[in-house]
Amino acid sequence: MPDREPVDPMPAARSPAEPPQREQLPENTVVVERPLPSLKELLPTITYSSGGARGGPVNLNTRDPLYVSYFTKIKQNIEQQWQYPEMALRYGLQGRLALEFTIGGGGQLEQLRMIRSSGSQVLDDEALRAVRAAAPFPPIPSWIKSVPLSISASMEYHDNRVNYGNPR
Repeated sequence: MPDREPVDPMPAARSPAEPPQREQLPENTVVVERPLPSLKELLPTITYSSGGARGGPVNLNTRDPLYVSYFTKIKQNIEQQWQYPEMALRYGLQGRLALEFTIGGGGQLEQLRMIRSSGSQVLDDEALRAVRAAAPFPPIPSWIKSVPLSISASMEYHDNRVNYGNPR
């Protein structure tokens, strides 16, 4: 067996007086350093709302803490029903559509309408069918004051997958 040199498990430490090396930039480059935002600055304000009774429908992908847990349940209900139609898979149909629906206080689907078509009737019909089949939804929690609750959603069929897109 050949002799091995001992391996130092700890790399040589930099002396405290020696600052870390920075990337060398051309002389005419202006570098502006600014402090990173605090966690408080990144979080929405307490009064933040992404829609609701006064501002129209709330987006199903909202990050507003008021809606997140409830909307997660709604998404789960829809995802259990939503499928990529066999005909669309066979012909490679893809698309994005937008719809709005209204949920009553007890979770019942009160209204459903297409806002923007995917360009394929087969895909549009499946998205509408999935929302109808997912109802009734859980009752609207007491902390959500918008009753009935209008929700907007963008749904996407892409590469044999279905997912919620961001509205454009």
